[in-house]
This record gives sequence, structure tokens and C-alpha cells, in this order.
Amino acid sequence: MRSNRYVFDNNIWISYFITNQQHKIINTIDAYEIEVFTCDELIKEFETVLKYPYLKKFSIDVKKSIKILKAITTNFKLVYPIKNYVPDDKDDNYVVALALQTNAGFVTSGDKHILSQKEILQKKFTKLKIITKAEFEKKFYV
Repeated sequence: MRSNRYVFDNNIWISYFITNQQHKIINTIDAYEIEVFTCDELIKEFETVLKYPYLKKFSIDVKKSIKILKAITTNFKLVYPIKNYVPDDKDDNYVVALALQTNAGFVTSGDKHILSQKEILQKKFTKLKIITKAEFEKKFYV
């Protein structure tokens, strides 16, 4: 069922982990039987971002966080080459590619580059919806 298939951009994952709210997303994934896809590229970026100096104040256990992320997601090996879906930030292309290649119905992101392409991508790929964290939470937490 496409309505329960998601790709979360790293800014979404990071926001749950730095606010120590990972249990919230874990419980939601479990309760609503949501399938969330990840890929090696996303996990590598997740690890890199968690090690940024400005995030040290949150005392995040990087290895444990990666283990949690892997445990609650379905890993998918992306097929290359990946098209240029997000012209302003080519590093975001894999997020859209992951959603399209897994037939995920949703990309949840707070990234301005992805969100700026929302209308174009949703028009071109009519079964794909791009939503914010607030929209995701409204859907499941209200």
C-alpha cells in the first residue's frame, strides 16, 4: 500500500534524534505499519551530519543512532545513474530517487531545495507526495 511507504530526508531523522524524540517516530512507524526506506547514501549522510561539531552538544551516540535507523527502515540499493530531480542541490537527488525507485508514496523533508521542487515533482510523478515533518505529524499524531 503506497500510502504507508515513506522516505524521510536526513533533516527529519536528525530532528528526531537531536530532540531525543526517536521513540516518537519508532512508535508511529510501528503503530501505523509504515514502511520507511533508506539507502546507503542516506545512512552515510546521517552519520556524517551527526558528527558535525555543532551537534556535539546533543551528545548523540552515533553508532547507536545508526543501529536504530537501520532497525526501523528497509534498506534499498539505489540504481544508478540518478536523474537530476533537484537542480539547486544535486546531493538531494538520491532522496527523490529512493522514493521513486521504491514506489514510496511520500518524501518527508524540510530541505528547501526539495520543497522548492515539490510542485514540479508531484506533477511529473503523480503518485509521489512531498510533505513536511509538520504535515507528517499532523497526519499521524492528531
